[in-house]
Amino acid sequence: MPRVGGGMRNMRILGIASDLHISSAALIEDGHVVAAAAEERFTRRKHARDFPARAIEYCLSTVPDGLRGVDRIAVSTNPTIDLSVPDGRYAGRARWHPEGLYSIPNNLAALLDAPYQGCATQILQTAGEPLTIDYVYHHDAHAANAFFLSPFESAAVLTVDGRGEDCTALRAVGNRNSFTTMDTLPYPHSVGLLYGAVTQYLGFRIDRDEWKVMGLAAYGDPSSSAYKLLRDLVDFKDGTIRLDLNYFGYYLRPSRGAVSEAFIHRFGPPRRPDEPITARHHDIAAAVQHVLEDALHYLLADLHQKTGLRRVALGGGTFMNSVFNGKITSSTPFDEVFISSCPDDSGTSIGAALYAHCVLSEGERGPAMTHNYYGPSFEQTAIDEALSLAKLRAPTVDDPADAAAHALAEGKIIGWFQGSMELGQRALGNRSILADPRSLRMRDQVNSAVKFREPWRPFAPAVLAEDFATYFGPEPAVYFMERTLQVRDEAQNLMPAAVHVDGTARPQTVTVDTNPLFHRLITRFRDRTGVGAVLNTSFNLAEEPIVCTPQDAIRTFYSSGLDLLVMGNRVLTK
Repeated sequence: MPRVGGGMRNMRILGIASDLHISSAALIEDGHVVAAAAEERFTRRKHARDFPARAIEYCLSTVPDGLRGVDRIAVSTNPTIDLSVPDGRYAGRARWHPEGLYSIPNNLAALLDAPYQGCATQILQTAGEPLTIDYVYHHDAHAANAFFLSPFESAAVLTVDGRGEDCTALRAVGNRNSFTTMDTLPYPHSVGLLYGAVTQYLGFRIDRDEWKVMGLAAYGDPSSSAYKLLRDLVDFKDGTIRLDLNYFGYYLRPSRGAVSEAFIHRFGPPRRPDEPITARHHDIAAAVQHVLEDALHYLLADLHQKTGLRRVALGGGTFMNSVFNGKITSSTPFDEVFISSCPDDSGTSIGAALYAHCVLSEGERGPAMTHNYYGPSFEQTAIDEALSLAKLRAPTVDDPADAAAHALAEGKIIGWFQGSMELGQRALGNRSILADPRSLRMRDQVNSAVKFREPWRPFAPAVLAEDFATYFGPEPAVYFMERTLQVRDEAQNLMPAAVHVDGTARPQTVTVDTNPLFHRLITRFRDRTGVGAVLNTSFNLAEEPIVCTPQDAIRTFYSSGLDLLVMGNRVLTK
């Protein structure tokens, strides 16, 4: 470890998630997350998969010496897994000298008794310190994000997504600063891609619009014939899951689609993106949601039986499914569950870095995740400069939380831009669009005039921690909007704009310790209305990433039906 002034300095690791569904970068220091951001926020292209150059630049700006101040780099995929089978087409003879970096290990694989697995490390000598790059197995990065960010000293671990290098799920047991893998689910048997395939069949985009299907499922009949037809394509046996691949095409190269002609013959013609949504589509959405839940229940029940543990840490993009997440403690043997704010690919930059720190470097774990405010923040001077460059006048207020609460109570829709940007696909009170949840009309207004999205998609309530039981009963806190819960019958009329058609909501529990300004806003709203919750959705328009900078916020404000923009202590109106 580098020394400064003769003493030991902190261990810094840069995590990189590149060429995945969402590229990102993260910087950890002695197991603590210092900075993290998705590349899409800087390039303004939603779900950007590019090398996260801008996100890396931001992370390195938070520490002295930039990359020279970093001890090692961790990448959340291991390409050497694909080198286990010698392939003369690509590795027979290098066409370009650097291709030797993969052609040599690919040719040597023929002499090995077992395939490459786990982590690969590359050491590049420079004029200064060597550059060490660890290529972490993708599901190990998911598992590290799940377990090392959890408050659990020991726990069962399950990760599920579309696919990693060669698997689609991983089960492990975590203990302090390590975890031991029990087994994996091999590709192409993927419940994540099953859900994605049906998403595409329903006229949406695979690997992007799955939560539209999750919202649509509430309108369908889970016991319809579609459920039985789909459930019969999935086999649960001996702790694993197998799909009848005759009905899918997502694993074929080339492929005309994620489902096969046999699937279409079984379920009928696929929906075109511009086609109306019918009751048949509702039932198919409900079917795939419940088949997914069946599969995850099976994996979790088997994991509990094999480990005997009562706590579980979950990771992978499939656990963005908040509807299932809200049922885990009531429908599986596990008593306690942890899911981070970023269980999807955007969080694997943190996971890879934590794996390198805890497992490879045998470092101590940092604190459990309590927030996701790891992105850029902007001083009031930067906000004022952005307003000045746009030739805009925005009055200063002494109490922006009180000013926002007053406007919300009057039915205004607000862009709320404060503090550090969130990491993950959910805004938790720093880059948020806020509205009054008491009117059902407000849900339709935000959908049509601000977010420009489908009218059936639900919104989420941000709820004061001290009032949480009023709305959701004796449920554990939900800090990252990671779980959908049933709203108490007597509370549904208090916030109808944030309650879905099935009486559920995906809440955020807001504490004074984690976000005192946002907590103050909701408290002031409660003082005026008697309701300790506000409608909270991410500060972005359809097909755009969440805003990052004051300039992004101003442009979004004037491109939508927002009434107010509160940035720092400035209030901009139209």
